[in-house]
Amino acid sequence: MSGLLRSAATQGIGGAGAAAPVGGTGEIGGVGGAGTVSSGKDAGGSFLDSLGDALGGLNTQLNTADASMASFASGGSADLHTVMLELQQASIGLKTGIAVRDKLLEAYQEIMRLQV
Repeated sequence: MSGLLRSAATQGIGGAGAAAPVGGTGEIGGVGGAGTVSSGKDAGGSFLDSLGDALGGLNTQLNTADASMASFASGGSADLHTVMLELQQASIGLKTGIAVRDKLLEAYQEIMRLQV
């Protein structure tokens, strides 16, 4: 699973935005909740930073799930319950990330169709 995320990240496909661990504070990728609204250059930078942080979180989550699965398969200390929970969380995070990427691409395409 993490190979798919890495290839999406290197190709510049947004895909992220959704990567906060499941069961956290209810925020997606650290975006949301109360905060200050800034304008201009800072707003673009903070969005990109949030998107990058979310992608990094999703990548970490996928790598953790892969490592847990490999540990369980090799007879390591990981138990089945923990492995299944981590795999399910990674799956939900990846599906959410793909949905956010699709919405971002759809919004981009809609903007490109606007006539000036």
